[in-house]
Amino acid sequence: MNINLNNLQDKISDLCSQFSEQASGFTETESLLELKQELADKISRFSAEEQRLSIGIMGQVKAGKSTFLNALLFNGEPVLPEAATPKTANLTRITYGEEPRLVVEYYSLEEWQALEKAAALPGDSAQTKVAKELMALVNKYELNVAEKLRHGSTETLSAVDNDELLKLLNDYVGENGCYTALVKMTHLYLPRKELRGYEVVDTPGMNDPIQSRTQKTRDYMAECDVVFFLSRASQFLDQSDMNLLSEQLPGKGVKRMVLVAGQLDGAILDDGYDRASLADTEQNILERLGRGAEKKIQELVTQREQRGQTEIAAMLSEMKKPVFASTFAHGFACLPLEKWGRSMQHSHSELTEMAENEWNGYQFTQQDWLRIGNFATLQKAYEQARADRQPLLDAQRDGIASHTWEQWQHRLQLLQEAVESRRNKLETGDINELQQQQAQCEQRIGNFDMLLKQHIRQNIQRINQATSELMASLEQQAADYQQVHTQTGTKSIPRPKTVSTSRWYNPFSWGSSETVWYTDYESYQFANSADAAEQVRKYAQLCKQDIEHSFNRLINPSALKNELKASLLDVLDTKSEQFDPQSFRTILDHGIEKLKLSPLELETGNMADMISSRFQGEVKGSDIDSLRNTLAETLQQVFVRLGQSVGEGENRLNDALKTVSATLANSLTQDLRKELDKLKHDFSQRQQQLEHYSQLLQLIEKNQQL
Repeated sequence: MNINLNNLQDKISDLCSQFSEQASGFTETESLLELKQELADKISRFSAEEQRLSIGIMGQVKAGKSTFLNALLFNGEPVLPEAATPKTANLTRITYGEEPRLVVEYYSLEEWQALEKAAALPGDSAQTKVAKELMALVNKYELNVAEKLRHGSTETLSAVDNDELLKLLNDYVGENGCYTALVKMTHLYLPRKELRGYEVVDTPGMNDPIQSRTQKTRDYMAECDVVFFLSRASQFLDQSDMNLLSEQLPGKGVKRMVLVAGQLDGAILDDGYDRASLADTEQNILERLGRGAEKKIQELVTQREQRGQTEIAAMLSEMKKPVFASTFAHGFACLPLEKWGRSMQHSHSELTEMAENEWNGYQFTQQDWLRIGNFATLQKAYEQARADRQPLLDAQRDGIASHTWEQWQHRLQLLQEAVESRRNKLETGDINELQQQQAQCEQRIGNFDMLLKQHIRQNIQRINQATSELMASLEQQAADYQQVHTQTGTKSIPRPKTVSTSRWYNPFSWGSSETVWYTDYESYQFANSADAAEQVRKYAQLCKQDIEHSFNRLINPSALKNELKASLLDVLDTKSEQFDPQSFRTILDHGIEKLKLSPLELETGNMADMISSRFQGEVKGSDIDSLRNTLAETLQQVFVRLGQSVGEGENRLNDALKTVSATLANSLTQDLRKELDKLKHDFSQRQQQLEHYSQLLQLIEKNQQL
């Protein structure tokens, strides 16, 4: 059945208004009103997510990400600030907001203390360098770190307009911003209509030496619909780019990646002096870089396939054909001259001068700039992402509508049963007889209470046994995640060499020599700490999913309610001609139906920090064994922490079941007494209430179909 979600909401809202007036004396009406609010909440959340396309931007610093985004989203206007330098880089989310504001997320005190330890370490590792630079910024501005960080992890800053907001932003992400050192990520809200329906995740690069920032980037990138990976055409897919792609992508979640050979205008300028025309230059660049991209990307695909990461391998495979583009060329074609920045003007001057001098006076055309800019292809890429996302959104929308309609039908059926039960009692019953029936029900509910407690005890024992078996299995599976794979790297080593400078024709030079330097290459084995951290994340996720599934399968609220109803019916059904349990069966069933048990949800935390606090980047020599030992210890601690979380979950569930055991019998008794009081009132206005219930049943039957 194809159900329009908005039409369904309108129908349910209208019917709830009618039922709240005509069926106000039934507890089942409250359930219908709850469903109305649940649907409104779901539609509100879904509508907010439905129109948002999440765009991720990756690439090294100076890859031109900010100008790329400004061109893609804001028609070239400098809305987004230029990227920060590596030492100040942090992830930035950019979304629409009614008012301009900046939400800043700081490091936690624990994270900052880890950075302080890293800054005190000897050597020049990437993490140590960054940590020392951050400490230098803190000292420069004489910041009281403990005071700044102890008030909470986030701070919201408002501004009058975009210009003021971007100036404010410099204090928190600028190269020399006074608070830059303490900031882990920022969320920028801009009242720009172009941002409606978009979320932009601008990352400084997932090879960030600070693991906590890398994890934050991973989390957001995994939710992106499309990721643009920018690499400068003049240094296309250099070693830093390949490191980003080979080791630091999220293990899953990214739906599509588009490889962009950006700043194509710069590559044309580099190559054009050796070519006879613009066409020759473009053909040479596209063929040469295209072949290189196919070869390098295939190596990454093979690497991921060997690791069993087939999803990310398939996504990387789509990047073999890069999109060649130029933000400047797009601007030359689309922006008026007064909006060209100084760098754009300089690039335009150099390109046109080269064309005139080297290509027989050639002059670039509008079509040349559009072709080199190639933004139509980029626009198509994220529009395709939106189109691909739409079937999923449609399925989610249909799922909400279908589930809500099923719930509506079920709850409406309960209301119908309650109304019919009350009407039948009025038509055929006697109030004195009903009072006797109620008294006998209450007496038998006491027997049901004993069976209920026994049933709850059996469920608790079943849960404890199943959890113990599952935890034992998960502990054994930890061994599958302890592997630390090594790779072979090559490093260049400058070496001195003494060479003779003697010349046979110059006796004065005989016996002379000089020292020259040459480059030698040496292979070495290394492990990547990011891989070990990924193993921890995967194991924690496996444990979380398996435990939650097992718990929620053992204690299924619907199944439990059906078991309790069956037990109650067995107790009430004495085969006595003087006692008819059906008289109050409906009200008792509905009393059980109101029970609520929350599913188990576990928190794993970010245990990968235990890896990143000790190791960063490439791990060599004896440190590889240390990394293996730390990985094994961390996995064990993940298991211990989850075990504690499971224990807490068991306790909460046990408490909930015991609460059911302690209160259900009394709740059912109270429901019986309320129903009898209502019946006494109805008997005093018997004919009038019979007509009212008949009309109410007609309304229910009329609205059981869309």
